[in-house]
Amino acid sequence: MEISRHCSFCEHKEFDFSTGNFCGLTKKKADFSRKCPKITFGNNAKEEIARINLEYQALKEQKTAVISHLILYILIGLALIVIDIFATIAIFEAGWITTYTLVGFAIGMSVIGYAFTPYIKYTNANSVVTSEKKRMDDLLQLYDYGYEINFEDENYQTAVTFHRSKVKLR
Repeated sequence: MEISRHCSFCEHKEFDFSTGNFCGLTKKKADFSRKCPKITFGNNAKEEIARINLEYQALKEQKTAVISHLILYILIGLALIVIDIFATIAIFEAGWITTYTLVGFAIGMSVIGYAFTPYIKYTNANSVVTSEKKRMDDLLQLYDYGYEINFEDENYQTAVTFHRSKVKLR
């Protein structure tokens, strides 16, 4: 796991344009191997958790609309192609030869292409946000933390609450 990922959640993170992120306690770049012994979760972590989970929730809410769009426009595109096929047959039986039927087919295929655009954008965004959420959850699990989030609360500092996820026996 990236060290900078740990720092983005820590309250001790500081930033300088010449050196980048560094620890506010040691005034040095992070150099731990697996876990930071001085990490403190607070407002930075709450802000990151709220941001990632809001993106994740927004994408989950878009899923039905995106799939509905996909199905609707595929059906419209297929209907246009079927109508174009019947129109082509009727025109040829009447003894005419025209390129208008190719235009109708191209329009039907364009509508089908349009059907996939939001779906592809959704799947790409979903892939990014899901992996970002998994990395965040894995990081918090590494430090034995879990969280609860209240999406109705607009203030991320009060919307996110931490809790220890594991009980350690001594």
